[in-house]
Amino acid sequence: MSVTNTSIFKNKYSVPLFDDKGLEPYSGEWTWKQAVHLLKRTTFGPKHEQIKTFIEMGLEKSIDFLFAPSQDPGLPINFYFQNDPEVPIGETWIGKKVTPNVQGLIQARNSSLSAWIINQMMYNPPNILEKLILFWHNHLVISGIFNPNFKYSYYLLLKEYALGNFKELMQKMTIEPAMLLYLNGNENTSQAPNENYAREVLELFTIGKGPLVAPGDYTNYTEQDVVELARALSGWTIRNGKAFF
Repeated sequence: MSVTNTSIFKNKYSVPLFDDKGLEPYSGEWTWKQAVHLLKRTTFGPKHEQIKTFIEMGLEKSIDFLFAPSQDPGLPINFYFQNDPEVPIGETWIGKKVTPNVQGLIQARNSSLSAWIINQMMYNPPNILEKLILFWHNHLVISGIFNPNFKYSYYLLLKEYALGNFKELMQKMTIEPAMLLYLNGNENTSQAPNENYAREVLELFTIGKGPLVAPGDYTNYTEQDVVELARALSGWTIRNGKAFF
């Protein structure tokens, strides 16, 4: 029985605390050392007062606090860029048209998004969510995406599934515009399969290679599997900022 199906080993937020393989809840000391270790693993830069508060709460309540629903951060805004034709200073640029020929516009919006994300990491009440979002970003990585609306959509997807079902996350990520662009899914056709995303899915995102058994073939998948997966995932494009089949 998998951890995801083991309901009796979940807390009130449906997060598995331990599996059915014989692990027992931690029953050791709960001191400054343990509280610091927990907060460093689950949050960014725990403060002195936060550590003291967690020690006073005890381990069980501390874990409940870390997994509690996070507060609404609002939307990223235009902090300073005066030449944005769509967004006055102080208003959000989310969903607004990107005008590439306005010098500095894309950089300003991307800086706004980065500041918005870092603010949640550093200044929100301690919560495991942002650390998990960073974990999934490092695993399901994207790069070279300049459109800030695509980056924001990608971040929201990671946030939605950070504590959710990995299979569903992979299904959604496959047609996320930022991922379609990064690994050329928008250029993948059944007549000319582009294998970039299919190869990453098998090699890095999910099952991994396993030992080499023949040139290009591994115990977990073969080169033909890569080709067929690429063909199965073909046909997606991006229109008006959304995936379209």
